[in-house]
Amino acid sequence: MAQKPRLSFWQIWNMSFGFLGIQFGFALQNANVSRIFETLGADVDQIPILWIAAPLTGLIVQPIIGHMSDRTWGRLGRRRPYFLIGAILASIALLIMPNSPTLWIAAGMLWIMDASINISMEPFRAFVGDNLPDEQRTEGFAMQSFFIGTGAVIASALPWMLTNWFDVSNTASGGGVAPSVKWSFYLGGAVFFVAVLWTVIRSREYSPEEMEAFEEHDAKLRKEEPEAAKDSKRKGDFEVVMKHKPPASTENMPAPSLLQRQGLFWLLGGTVLTLLIYLMELGKQELYIVGFGALIFGVMMLAASRLIASGRIHGGFIEVMSDLMHMPKTMKQLAVVQFFSWFALFSMWIYSTSAVTRHYYDMQGPASIAAELQAFVPALPPEKQAELSASLLEMLNSREALAGEEVYIPVKVSGAFTDGVILSERELVEGYERALASSSPGGSSASDTESSSKKSDLDKAREEVLSLGQAFRAGQSGGSLSPSASSALQEAGVQPVGLDPTKVALLSKLKSVQKEYNNGGDWIGIIFMVYNGVAALVAFLIPMLARVINRRRTHMLCMVIGGVGLASVFIFRQPEMLILSMVLVGVAWASILSMPYAILSGALPLKKMGVYMGIFNFFIVIPQLVAASILGFLVLRFFDNDPIYALLVGGLSMMLAGLLTLRVEDAKDTAPA
Repeated sequence: MAQKPRLSFWQIWNMSFGFLGIQFGFALQNANVSRIFETLGADVDQIPILWIAAPLTGLIVQPIIGHMSDRTWGRLGRRRPYFLIGAILASIALLIMPNSPTLWIAAGMLWIMDASINISMEPFRAFVGDNLPDEQRTEGFAMQSFFIGTGAVIASALPWMLTNWFDVSNTASGGGVAPSVKWSFYLGGAVFFVAVLWTVIRSREYSPEEMEAFEEHDAKLRKEEPEAAKDSKRKGDFEVVMKHKPPASTENMPAPSLLQRQGLFWLLGGTVLTLLIYLMELGKQELYIVGFGALIFGVMMLAASRLIASGRIHGGFIEVMSDLMHMPKTMKQLAVVQFFSWFALFSMWIYSTSAVTRHYYDMQGPASIAAELQAFVPALPPEKQAELSASLLEMLNSREALAGEEVYIPVKVSGAFTDGVILSERELVEGYERALASSSPGGSSASDTESSSKKSDLDKAREEVLSLGQAFRAGQSGGSLSPSASSALQEAGVQPVGLDPTKVALLSKLKSVQKEYNNGGDWIGIIFMVYNGVAALVAFLIPMLARVINRRRTHMLCMVIGGVGLASVFIFRQPEMLILSMVLVGVAWASILSMPYAILSGALPLKKMGVYMGIFNFFIVIPQLVAASILGFLVLRFFDNDPIYALLVGGLSMMLAGLLTLRVEDAKDTAPA
């Protein structure tokens, strides 16, 4: 029998380094997928259901990978083969995702990309439990949080950095996915693979024989512990570790009658809920996900009941279902905390782009713009005409239009009508060429009182017009006058000669909306960088705070702070103020990534660390499924399709998660309960 050795700082560093790459993938996904969906034509209330692939993938993949990795041993070890396979697949998916030509292909690519990332990510949590003694696990999960934060800081800001530091455009011809977003995904794929490969090469794993010896050592220590010390502890994690045994016979399995009763309960509940949704004609198909989910779970429990009753107790399905029914008490309590935590995070990830661009950037225009655009619907491709007509009708019937205020112009509308529908790019460029040829070298408004920055913008616009004009005359196509050039020419008073000024103004406004949307999308990357950066720094402070006030209170405090930060997005009206909001969210994110796992890992048997970490992921996935099912309905029905209310709901959910943490039993509290 042997005691698991303590690892050095650099050993913990190397075994956690792969999370840098994994978070590159997740951060690019979280900050940009809604942007890609909207660019390809998704409505605000459609975005949650398009995100459904991510949590569904985790629900299926993580327990399977956890179960498989618990039973794997080869030249690369136990967990590392899955790190490597997932990294290869995820890197390929990151290269393909931003090049999706249609919305449904983008949704499918999200599914593939998330499955690949999950294959790499799930074993990393168990990797800490495998390799570190209990007293170092908080440090190990904190190190993972550091790399998660660091990777997310860089990945979230990549589109902005590419645009502002390397002059990569953040708008694309015809309203497609911006080059800055595409190159961010390409770089992210490379970093993902290299970082995971580093961990695979630079880390080692204990053999099954060594793991058995470590567990026997822990059991011996428990037996030798004085009775007084036993009585002084609250019943919790360590007792669960020693009492939990993998089921070897039907006696250790859940009673078939219990599974049958619970299966019928879920089956009946799912049926009733599905019928209510249908009979009430709620109008959102994604609501059926909740009802169908309950139905499927009920069927699974009934199937497990039949298999156990007939003595067929071997196999992954029965073991996972049995482990699910035998969850330690601490894990059940943490499950509720995780539900409200991840419901809040999912609302932030899927709605931040829509909420911030709508409320903090100039995406508005006169209500008359919808009527003006209706005249150009027949010029659209036939497959887009019905969809865009419906969007224009929504604009005309919106709360703002009925109140005589400016209306929100969705990016799908601006993108559809700027692609040569109102005016061809060649007509526009030639009109500006004629105007610039007849004006002074500095432009028609290049007076002595004009600022040097405006002159510089006008000069750049002039060069762009001349360059595009030469390209069109050379027979080249596909060029488009950038929104920034259009704005500079309009602000300078340069009007294209020979064109209808009304059409020019309309097209200029739509291009301006596109530019504002992409600027807002870039800013989302920056503020997401902030919360991840704060998390990376706070990750090392959380263990110190936990030693003073205990782990439960630490998590509660962090979650309440984060909830206040997320809810504050509803109050602020300047984009710069969102930095403060995300600083507070970053505190919660650091704790979410480490504290629940540090509390949980002590409650799990080493032999089942992988499968239980996979099951624990259910309580990350289920709230995301619920959010994807109901948030679109809530925003559309109760909040006039205004996505900022989803962030307010998310903030309240995060605060509730913090308060529920006080119910969790943690036998390793370093301060009295």
